[in-house]
Amino acid sequence: MVRGSAADPPKVTGLSPKEGPPGTKITIRGENLGISAQDVLALRICEVECLLSMEWVSSSKIIARTGSCKGVGDVILLTKSGGIGTCTVKFRGFFVQTGPLQESAVWVDEAKLFDKVQHRRVTSPLMSQEDPLGISDEATHRRIQEADLLDMFPNGTGDLHYSNFEPRWFLLENHQGASFDDLKAGLTHLQRKEVQKLEGPESFVKENLDSFTECLTTLQSLQGMILSDQKASAGNLTDNTETYISDALSKAVDLFQDVLKRREKADTTRNALNVLQRFKFLFSLPGSIEKNIQKGDIEIVINDFIRAKSLFEDSQVNIFKNVYGDVKQKILDLRQKLLHKVLQMPGTLEEQKKLLGYLNGLETSGNPAWQCLSRYQDWIISALYNCKNNHVKLEQQSGDDQPELVRTTYSTPGMPASATPVSVASNMEPSVTLRYLTPQRVLFLEEMTEILLEHLPDMNKLGQAYLAGELGKTVPFVQNKESSQEFSLLLQNVLEVYCRMLRVAFLPGTVKVPAREQTELGGWQETRLEAYTDWLPHCVRCVRSCYSSLRGIDMSEQHSAIVQQLASDVRTHCMVALFLKAAEEVKELHLQESWLLDVDDGTGATTTLPQQYENIVLECLQILQDVLSPSGPGEQMIFASKALQKDVPALCINLLQAFALALQRHTSKNTDITGHKLSSQIGESHALPNIEVPPLDKRLLIVLANCNLCMTAVLPRLIENFEKHGFPDTQGIQQCFRRIGFQVQEEYETAADLLPR
Repeated sequence: MVRGSAADPPKVTGLSPKEGPPGTKITIRGENLGISAQDVLALRICEVECLLSMEWVSSSKIIARTGSCKGVGDVILLTKSGGIGTCTVKFRGFFVQTGPLQESAVWVDEAKLFDKVQHRRVTSPLMSQEDPLGISDEATHRRIQEADLLDMFPNGTGDLHYSNFEPRWFLLENHQGASFDDLKAGLTHLQRKEVQKLEGPESFVKENLDSFTECLTTLQSLQGMILSDQKASAGNLTDNTETYISDALSKAVDLFQDVLKRREKADTTRNALNVLQRFKFLFSLPGSIEKNIQKGDIEIVINDFIRAKSLFEDSQVNIFKNVYGDVKQKILDLRQKLLHKVLQMPGTLEEQKKLLGYLNGLETSGNPAWQCLSRYQDWIISALYNCKNNHVKLEQQSGDDQPELVRTTYSTPGMPASATPVSVASNMEPSVTLRYLTPQRVLFLEEMTEILLEHLPDMNKLGQAYLAGELGKTVPFVQNKESSQEFSLLLQNVLEVYCRMLRVAFLPGTVKVPAREQTELGGWQETRLEAYTDWLPHCVRCVRSCYSSLRGIDMSEQHSAIVQQLASDVRTHCMVALFLKAAEEVKELHLQESWLLDVDDGTGATTTLPQQYENIVLECLQILQDVLSPSGPGEQMIFASKALQKDVPALCINLLQAFALALQRHTSKNTDITGHKLSSQIGESHALPNIEVPPLDKRLLIVLANCNLCMTAVLPRLIENFEKHGFPDTQGIQQCFRRIGFQVQEEYETAADLLPR
């Protein structure tokens, strides 16, 4: 039975007629009386099944004949679409004494219509009933209805010919207005007739003596004629008669033998046709099933199979058993076909629900819904592994752990930009900038997230429908709890594989799995951190979108927490990587020193180095702004972790120490600061021209001025931005920078003492 069509139960609201004997044709009216004749599974009138005589007209009208029902009862209809119905009216069934010449829809035993004495006589039964009391009731009393008499005497009748004759019924029906004296006279009349009945044979002979004498005379005359004929024929009269009859029979057989054979064959054919016509539904069912399967009308196949099963499953007739066996084989093939189709992945949610409904209606053994869920899990995990293997292969084919460098030419507004790979030594136009192609690991993250968000929500909805009993029989509470735990484990397996693969690709130090399993999850090349640092904020957004999508489909906290922890770890890794990259860039700032002085009365002669340092730090904080703050409900501030609160000051101090190192390199006597950072990337033709470096004493004064500018202006602004982004222990960072400034000042004094006078 196909579930999911939540139709209202049938409701019978009208009957016509509302009473009658067995075989009465009644019209049933109501609401939701089935969507078709195949939808009706049972029709009971006064607890008697009447489905075989039912004629379905519409969802509000059914015509049927009553069975051998007696008394008052309901008319109950059972349909596949609506279940067991209700009834607001009653039907009363009663038995009517049927005469020998009256038509009847049911079998009537006529033996009790005649007594044994009448059966011995060759006389016609009297069709009129003589009043045994011999009185007439000419009163004008209202005649009692037969229905009221049936209620008073449910097991009796007023007919004298039946064994369940009830005298009170007879008197109320025929002599309701008779007085007591009339009844006494009737009793006397009845007694007199009984006496005459006892004296019947003797008085009958006396009254008809002349007739008996005439009969005897006639019989004697016939006897004389027979004896004379016998003497004339010199033998027994019956011998010749028997001979004539035998000859006639022999000739008749010869004449009509072919006719009789054809008649016998015709009777056999007629009987076979009657059986085929009567059980046409069963004999045509195999072909009907095949046709409906080709048309895709699986619901009709299910309804026909349920009907055939209820009628012929327990049949002992061989031909019925053979045909029903063919039907079961076709249903078995259909089950296998539907099961194979539902296990083909991927499939749409609605299609899978429909197929599972068909399998449930066909009473498929096992648990197709659970097989589908398990197959769905295996397919998603396999898709994730295939995605990983493809991107690992592409990364290995590139032959370099550094992403390919491309030249991007920006077109006019509104038009897309074109990106073409260039050599690191190629010439560059002023409108051309350098960037990296998207690394394979980032593409791998995007595709993995897309696969998960495309299929895991459907798997979750399918599992919730299974646990709610929408895909099969309702599961008991204890078993449902176990199934819920097993389904939760399926979702957990998928999410853990997703998170482990991403950890092996981006956070290998956070994966704690056996070496063999880590090899299956990984296979990536060892890559320098700089190659992916710029893409880490994008990776954070991808993982966050996965987490928010899982929360949007009402995924349990247990499962969403797996991805939430991954998002938190990726955010932490992104922050650390960006700080380390910024520190490396700050260390190389001395190579970009132009020694162009900006003289100010408050800070002295400074260069652009402090401003460049501030820009690098602010750019790093700007990139980290979205990474550090929660993007939605369920996410925490990244600094809520106590372990991270201890590591963040060290990262900030490392960033400040990198700038101090850049300043200290300007205080060295043998420092080569004539190159430029970009010269190694874009070719010597585009390197900055050689710059005249001031002598050491001037450099020391410039460095000291730069350090003073940082202490008085740059550092307060940076501390303000750190506090704005929620960084802990900003006071400790400020003290650290002052300490570095004092170290630079001490180095200046030491270097100044060494200068020649």
